[in-house]
Amino acid sequence: MHPIPFLTEAFATATTGISIVEVVRNSSLVVNCVLGFLVLLSVLCWGVIIFKFIQHRKAVIATEQFIDLFWKNSDFQEVYRKSEKMQDSPIATVFRSGYTEFFETKRSWEAKGIHVIGSKVDELVANIERAMKRESQTRNQLLENSLTLLATTASAAPFIGLFGTVWGIMDAFHVIGKTGNATLGTIAPAISEALIATAFGLAAAIPAAIFYNYFTSNLQKLEGEAANITSDFLNSIKRSLV
Repeated sequence: MHPIPFLTEAFATATTGISIVEVVRNSSLVVNCVLGFLVLLSVLCWGVIIFKFIQHRKAVIATEQFIDLFWKNSDFQEVYRKSEKMQDSPIATVFRSGYTEFFETKRSWEAKGIHVIGSKVDELVANIERAMKRESQTRNQLLENSLTLLATTASAAPFIGLFGTVWGIMDAFHVIGKTGNATLGTIAPAISEALIATAFGLAAAIPAAIFYNYFTSNLQKLEGEAANITSDFLNSIKRSLV
């Protein structure tokens, strides 16, 4: 016997009191298909969780550095220059988008002899705000990518597992009906085999739900910081031009 399957089965038996491998072997084709799909779904979710955790962690660290730089420095040109090194921060990217819009629009207007006074100040500020909001939405979409898989798994996996359980129970009662043997010794193993699908469903859904909420909370915080930076930057532009 190959040592790896043997060790896997021994570990499953020792930790749960049930040989999961043996239960899976004795399950029907439909239940095994459900289990296989749930395992695949769980693997995909863990891949997304690891990737998004690294991505969000980098975004949070870089954003903390940018916020510290922004509030301690009144020279926006200096903030822009230093923030170019903070590519992982969505807030830094939002600021650079607004500053670029301000600089390019102001220079274009001045080249045409248009003075940034009166209503032109409000028009310039509106252009900057649109540019920053557009960049904020783009960055949020990048951070939200693949989170749909976690949300779908969290909501659907328990029901998929329940489907496998119901099918397994139906199959078990069908066999019992044919044999006419309905003792506890014959029913209990069949029910155990059916319930394994629900366990697999919960095992896939619980981590997906936890990390989906974690990533969503991070996104809300980043969106709030982006709104604060946008508001303060626009106010500073208005004060400098009035």
